[in-house]
Amino acid sequence: MLENFIFSISIAMPIFFVMCIGYFLKRKEVINEEFIKTANFIIFNVALPIKLFNDVSKTSFGEYFDAKFIAFTMVGTITSVLIIWIIASLFIKDKTQVGAFIHGSFRGNFLYIGLTLMENITGSIGIKAPLIIAIIIPLYNILAIIILTYTDQSRSSKISFKDTILSIGKNPLIKAILLGIIFSLTGLELPMIATRTMSYFGSLVTPLALITIGASFNFMNISRNLKPAIIASIIKLFFMPVIVVFFTMAMNFSNEDVLLIYLLFGVPSATVSYIMTAAMNGDKDLAANIIMITTILSTISMTIFIFVFKTIGII
Repeated sequence: MLENFIFSISIAMPIFFVMCIGYFLKRKEVINEEFIKTANFIIFNVALPIKLFNDVSKTSFGEYFDAKFIAFTMVGTITSVLIIWIIASLFIKDKTQVGAFIHGSFRGNFLYIGLTLMENITGSIGIKAPLIIAIIIPLYNILAIIILTYTDQSRSSKISFKDTILSIGKNPLIKAILLGIIFSLTGLELPMIATRTMSYFGSLVTPLALITIGASFNFMNISRNLKPAIIASIIKLFFMPVIVVFFTMAMNFSNEDVLLIYLLFGVPSATVSYIMTAAMNGDKDLAANIIMITTILSTISMTIFIFVFKTIGII
């Protein structure tokens, strides 16, 4: 039991510690907002696409394609949104907060924290993670547009469905994954000098992403909208993960699938939820608080889930 607990702590805590380093570097003015903006650009547009392409191109999709698993992730994501929407309608009195509450409660930071945790546990991001990313990212964006447009009390949205479709097509992560799939299916290989170069970018993604997340923390406004932010955090980190993991195990998915499903649904809220919420007239302060609180509390929740998974033999 103690061994399992130590294992769980050793998986989750390093993620939190690196984020803490980012926070203190920002407080000491070693890094600033311009650095965070530039780092996020490098991660999203350069390092992470290269890493995903490198991982996807080495994956045999013809052998490991799992329609049942993909369908489960899509249905689970849509169902979680509907459940959270009902909860928001019942318990959120300020209707201007509903959009930010739903968005922050369902959209997880799978790209940065989820993949990092997967690598910490298994040594790689796995076979199915890149394909899930290619499906979930567009689905997240579509659902976010529907939620934020419908709950916008002013009925004035700056982003349309056409904009969403175009942004999906231009998304560097989607492009990288699709290109990787082409390489995988055709058997094309890059020279060693290219793969070795790409491996450096793969090593850059995780620490830089976690540092920027920590540097983005702002505790000055944490008291605002605290109650709905805490409710959303509990839903995001505990309520929904327990439900989806239960159904995943009941449907006899493999242990790796159970872990991947947990990481998809149980990681803290994605920072992009703040950007989209602010752009579409949602409550950006609530969105920021949900991101910060879920990120901090995820150290506890992820440790608990990993400990349980280790104890029952899933990992």
